[in-house]
Amino acid sequence: MSLDRMPSSLCVLILVLLGTYSGGLFAAKVDVTGIKNDKVLSNVTAHIDSVEPPAARYQFEQYQQQLMEKVTLALQVFGYYQAVITVKPPSISSKSDRWQVNAELGQVTTVDELIVEMTGDAVDNPMMQEMMSKLPIVKGKALHHAAYESSKYQMKNLALSLGYFDFAFTEHSIKVIESKYSATVTLKMVSGQRYHFGELRFVEDNRAESLVRETLPFSEGEPYEADKLALLNKRLRQTQYFKNALVRPLVAEAVDYAVPIEVILTHKPRDNFDLGAGFSSDIGPRFTFKWQRPWVNSYGHALSAELFVSEPENSISLDYRIPIEDPVQNYASFQVGFQSQDDNDTRSDRFTLSATRHWTVVDSDWQRAAFLRLEQETFTQGLEPKQTTRLLMPGFTLSRLRTKGGLDIYWGDKQSITVETAADALLSDINMLRVSAQTKWLRSWDLHRVLWRAELGGVATESFEQVPSSLRYFAGGDQSIRGFGYRTLSPFKLDDEGKRELTGGQYLAVGSVEYSYPVAENWRMAAFVDAGTSTNKFAGDIATGLGAGVNWLSPVGPVRIYIARGNSEFESTWRIHFSMGPAL
Repeated sequence: MSLDRMPSSLCVLILVLLGTYSGGLFAAKVDVTGIKNDKVLSNVTAHIDSVEPPAARYQFEQYQQQLMEKVTLALQVFGYYQAVITVKPPSISSKSDRWQVNAELGQVTTVDELIVEMTGDAVDNPMMQEMMSKLPIVKGKALHHAAYESSKYQMKNLALSLGYFDFAFTEHSIKVIESKYSATVTLKMVSGQRYHFGELRFVEDNRAESLVRETLPFSEGEPYEADKLALLNKRLRQTQYFKNALVRPLVAEAVDYAVPIEVILTHKPRDNFDLGAGFSSDIGPRFTFKWQRPWVNSYGHALSAELFVSEPENSISLDYRIPIEDPVQNYASFQVGFQSQDDNDTRSDRFTLSATRHWTVVDSDWQRAAFLRLEQETFTQGLEPKQTTRLLMPGFTLSRLRTKGGLDIYWGDKQSITVETAADALLSDINMLRVSAQTKWLRSWDLHRVLWRAELGGVATESFEQVPSSLRYFAGGDQSIRGFGYRTLSPFKLDDEGKRELTGGQYLAVGSVEYSYPVAENWRMAAFVDAGTSTNKFAGDIATGLGAGVNWLSPVGPVRIYIARGNSEFESTWRIHFSMGPAL
């Protein structure tokens, strides 16, 4: 049958099938020219990719129109309302399947008039007023739709977070005068009345009510703030009493602008157990076993015990915690423990009994702890004879820890200073004043990361030979001066064979700087320099450690491996250091 005798409907069907069959020839590939701004080009490309490519030539005209519409929309988002856009399909005689899109952007539209008005209670709120003055959409600047949408989002989000739950836009618009390349942006809002915190409602759990009330960062009747609700959620999770904790506002059930706060708690089991293991080049393999009873009684008292086992150091402790005002930041703890150490030239058995009061000050990151510790240590240090020293030491610790980044911390710092003293007139064998201070700082910019740390310490006493080994200072190791073994740097005495026997130092000064840079996903190369001394003088010979290594962000946390060259007055050594755990 010839085509001229074939029914017209069949001809159309055959042509369509042929066009569809050859559709691979028309798979659209688009070249975009004329756009120099990367952000604008990226947006145009994304809009083009959203268009279904033509399957046959008869769909070219439709595809061409869709490209025009998408590119026009993509350019208007950045204020280009007068762009000249041309779209050319592949030539019929050419085997190329590339489309050509050219855009002459022309003059950008600017925001010549910006109208931002607020009515309602929020008119007098300084945070809302500050937000209105710093919106992403700016008069005199290019009209960016993203900035317009961001301005609306930021205003509404802040209003809701401050308890203006009836907030609404009465007018929000962009009016463009294309001939003048200008736009008028209008944002008119009504905030309504501000809501306040209402009653607490507990879901099938009254046991923790008194504990939660002691943890509250707000009071009933106080103006609502989402940040304070988030802080309460954080504190409840930190108490270690609960497996899950959720605090949320019931806005739909508000009466007279008082928002009920629902508290949903899932308690941990009566007894909790935790096994842990680790390894470092300082102490080798280590194992921990922890037991905790979060609720001892209805007052929220907690009891815990911990066992630590390694080759050079072992310890066991029992801790009883009593919440006072806030179980996270304001509590008392009573601890009894036993520690033993057999490492290098130190042999020590220490029994401790302590009472500590922990608290913070409102709007402060600093943790405070005042303690009274009774300890008796039997020790042999180097060539010194075995002896026992008893100390009753009141003291005070001020500390702070701030971090960002979860497992892979990229910003943070940590500081701690402890002052403790003993007097022979108060159940102690010697008079002593001991001060120890540590600081670490981690900062990042672009791909660069720098970690620096310092540690200082000193013991003032007229009877240093009776100061227990655990209170003397030693340097060297993964967290001190790399290139040397753990606690192998200190003053010493020579035995009969000329071998050095460490005595421990009366003073300590250590500093370190480490730089790292990413070389692959989850891998960073690092270089460092450590320096310091443990001495019985205010100044002494400085030991240094230089080296390099790698940091790997493993699924269970950071792993660090270094090779270091240690240099001191008496030795030069090479050591490999391995450690796990957060940088701070």
